[in-house]
Order: sequence, then structure tokens, then C-alpha cells
Amino acid sequence: MSIKNQVEAIIFLGGDENKIKDLAKHFAISVEDMLKILEELKDDRKDTGINIEIEGEVVYLTTNPLFGDSINRYFEQEKKPKKLSSAAIETLSIIAYRQPITKSEIESIRGVSVDRIIYTLEEKKFVRNCGKQETGRKANLYEVTDRFLAYLGIKNIRDLPDYSLLKEKLNREVVETEVLDENK
Repeated sequence: MSIKNQVEAIIFLGGDENKIKDLAKHFAISVEDMLKILEELKDDRKDTGINIEIEGEVVYLTTNPLFGDSINRYFEQEKKPKKLSSAAIETLSIIAYRQPITKSEIESIRGVSVDRIIYTLEEKKFVRNCGKQETGRKANLYEVTDRFLAYLGIKNIRDLPDYSLLKEKLNREVVETEVLDENK
């Protein structure tokens, strides 16, 4: 039995709580060697239905965003109520289009505190802390995750609609609506 296969089985059963250092200790290898094994596993699984996600000091399994559309169709996502509030969706949109972005930058755009929303989105693994701002207060930077992309049924952040075109279209619709209202 290879260590790689054993690690994969442990990750499967361990859920989101697989600490890389604990895996290394269990197999009596260095953290660097464990990271090499995990990167190999991640590469092996990149075109399968399940991906390996390495996030900070933990590793876990996640669905491959390549199959988000199929997953959504199977579970009939459009018929189930979305479990995200409009505030969470707005915050996710800001992060997706402006990433990496700090919490204070998001709050400046939204005009309200986003502490609770960021916490919830991190719990759902839709956003993650991707580092620290290099200047100023060294605030945390946030970005969306592959889990969020799978939720949307897209493969890559580049698959999001072009923000400037979308904004232009919405502005045109608002103007057209205002003109129609004035003509009534």
C-alpha cells in the first residue's frame, strides 16, 4: 500500500479537518514530503470529480468545478431555495470581481459591516483568506474558492460575466425604464 493511497483514504474520512502536520507525523515524514504527496494527489485528481484542496495548514476533498453544472442539475439547485442571503451574494460578487480585496474595502463599497458575512462565507468555504495586504494595516485579503465556482456552475473566475459589460447593460435598462415611466 502506498502512502499516497493511504493519505487519500484518510482525507476522505477526515472531512475538512485534515491537518497536514498531523498527516506527516502519522506517516513519520516531514511536512515538506507530505506536501509533495498532497501536490501529487492534487495533480492526479485534477480531471476527476473530486479534487484535493490544500488551504493553509489543512487539506480536504472538494467537488471539481468542472462538474458544477452536472452536480447542480442532479440536485436540482434551481428548485431548492438558495441558502445565501442577498447581502452574502452581494459580498461574494464584490470579492469575485475585485479579488484580492480587504474587508474594509468591501465595507466601503457596501456601506455596512461585513464581519458576520465574511465569517459565514468562510465557514461555507466560498471565500478564503489569501494573504495580507502589503501596505498599510496589513489587513487580510480575501478571494473566492473553487467551491464557490462549483456552486455557480463555472470552472474559472474568468467565466464570470464581464463586469463592465454587465454594468453597462444594467445602466441602459434603468435609463429605458425611467424613460418609459416618464412617458406614462
